[in-house]
Amino acid sequence: MKKKCILLFCLCFSVVVLAGCDSGSELTTEERDKIAEYSAGILLQHYGKYSRRLVRQETAAPDNTEIPAAATPVPVGKDKEPVESDETPAEGGQEENLRAVSLNDLYHVSGLNVRYRSYVVCKEYPKKTSSFQLSAKKGQRLVVMQFDLKNTAKKPLQVNLGERQIDYQLDVDGATYKPTIAIQKNGGMNYLDTKLKPGQSEKAILVFEIPENSSSFGAAVLTIKEGDSASTVRLK
Repeated sequence: MKKKCILLFCLCFSVVVLAGCDSGSELTTEERDKIAEYSAGILLQHYGKYSRRLVRQETAAPDNTEIPAAATPVPVGKDKEPVESDETPAEGGQEENLRAVSLNDLYHVSGLNVRYRSYVVCKEYPKKTSSFQLSAKKGQRLVVMQFDLKNTAKKPLQVNLGERQIDYQLDVDGATYKPTIAIQKNGGMNYLDTKLKPGQSEKAILVFEIPENSSSFGAAVLTIKEGDSASTVRLK
């Protein structure tokens, strides 16, 4: 109903405008065409069945509006220089800083005195035994180092080194070796587990297996480490 009223008003307005043109100064053909075009535009704008209605001025997009083109990523060629980063590269591994200590300070067992005695190179150890014997593999020899342990306390002393992270390393002819298992009652120095009475002494060995052609034992060095502490023993 509202649309019909608007259409009727537009028609009346057009008739009045066109009729008024006769009473006054005559309009040119161009002016009459503009009035007719304006009237038709108003009619079509409010006529819902017309599929090509005029676009309202407030909703129309500006003529000079341009849609920005999407930027296309350009891959960096292999010959391009890399972009510098703010990240600082991790520094290389630093040399291990060890604190030189004595054998007793390294083992730091209250009442225990540890002393290196000597070493022997052989194919079998001990040479004569009624219980056990260590034998080197073919092309290998055994380096057996002997240590003396003594309980200097006035009470029994239980020593268990197998539970600690003590590292043994023998350097011979520019090569390094790790100790093997010493089949002894007390487990040897690397697995020492023994109980000493007050004033009692005991022997413990450390066994390495090295190539048979190694000969520079005069320059061989044993390094014992735990944490940042280290003790060195020169074979003699």
